[in-house]
Amino acid sequence: MKILRIIMVSVLVSLAGFQFEEPLQAAAIDNGSFMSLWNTYSQCQASSDFAQLKENALTLTNAANGSLTEEGFVLPLPNKLEEFVSAPAARFAVDVKAMAAACSLRAGFAAVEAGKLDVARDLLRPILSYQPQSEYSYYSLQAKSLLSELDPSVVEVALNLR
Repeated sequence: MKILRIIMVSVLVSLAGFQFEEPLQAAAIDNGSFMSLWNTYSQCQASSDFAQLKENALTLTNAANGSLTEEGFVLPLPNKLEEFVSAPAARFAVDVKAMAAACSLRAGFAAVEAGKLDVARDLLRPILSYQPQSEYSYYSLQAKSLLSELDPSVVEVALNLR
């Protein structure tokens, strides 16, 4: 009987070890991807090379768009309970969307200085979709300002009287 208990305990301990192994690996991957994004943002802030700025801005924008989607979250629940559960928010130490907007603005200004106006428009237009959210209003206003200088018909102006 004592040997049976020892076998049961060892099986349970080894199963528990297998359960804890996967979340630790996932945490390491998340930390690595965050550090990669932070390095990309730091390069964007330090660089003056237009090609590097453009590449950094696109990388951060893709990461921000990916962090906002909820496709990766699957929780197996009965249909009646699924409507009461929302997908968890992506959590980073900083706002990836704000990093992407700041880098895109920097790259947009560099594109204008390099005379690549079409590239500047392509880099700045995604920032305009951030406008409804007040925490991104600075980036949105900066993008609108630069876009209106490039092409006044691109930016819609609305007057809200309350």
